[in-house]
Amino acid sequence: MFPQVQLWEDEVDGAELLGQIESIIDRHIVCEPHTTTATALWIMFTWCIDAFQIAPIACITAPEKRCGKTQLLTVIGKLCYRPLPVANITAAAAFRAIDEWHPTLLVDEYDTFIKDNDDLRGIFNAGHGRENAFVIRTTGEDHKPTKFNVWSAKALSGIGHLPDTLKDRSIILELRRKQKDEVRQRLRNADQSEFEQIKQKLARWTQDNIQHIQDVTPNLPNELNDRSQDNWESLLTIADLLGTSIGAKARRASLEISGVEQNTLSTN
Repeated sequence: MFPQVQLWEDEVDGAELLGQIESIIDRHIVCEPHTTTATALWIMFTWCIDAFQIAPIACITAPEKRCGKTQLLTVIGKLCYRPLPVANITAAAAFRAIDEWHPTLLVDEYDTFIKDNDDLRGIFNAGHGRENAFVIRTTGEDHKPTKFNVWSAKALSGIGHLPDTLKDRSIILELRRKQKDEVRQRLRNADQSEFEQIKQKLARWTQDNIQHIQDVTPNLPNELNDRSQDNWESLLTIADLLGTSIGAKARRASLEISGVEQNTLSTN
């Protein structure tokens, strides 16, 4: 399911690595700088998710079609840890896949099937916090109760808002349609070896730093509500580990995105 990623031979500078990921995103996607930063940090988060207690959902959204939502989800899939892209998924398949493979689940067109699927929403909600990330289902001919672990990183892409409970557990990555003077590279024309090199660097950086991550306690912006602070804690922890300037940039992004989440997107 998931090819082995070879470790980069040399020690990796985390701030430089974040900049390389941001550059790739900017090369292919039209979005605001704070969205680029949040996306790059979230990609790094997927590699060191085991160091955290909260797994914020990356919600890629836009108020209309042709804004690059699927394109950004694909970019994330080329760089994140154990990508599992799906255009639709049932609740039964979701909890079994997450428990079996521990993937980064990449769900496209969430607006077409998640809103009215209470069971799937419940599974995604449960996967937000490590301590309570379990569901019980009966299995086999004897209907034996079985516990499934649904703790995982998830990125969802679609038009308009997520249902409130999922939105509350998300970092909103809002896109817009590009202007005529904004030129971006088509993903199919990209140098695929660059993605592989970045993944190797991510694997090496994670191996070298995952223990240090657990020693960082970031100061969370007071302007964010409690749930938003939970969602941003993992990303701000990584940012602080990368340096003071990165930490400051990440906090600005958290406040910008919090404002975007509250004040835009009229599509339901």
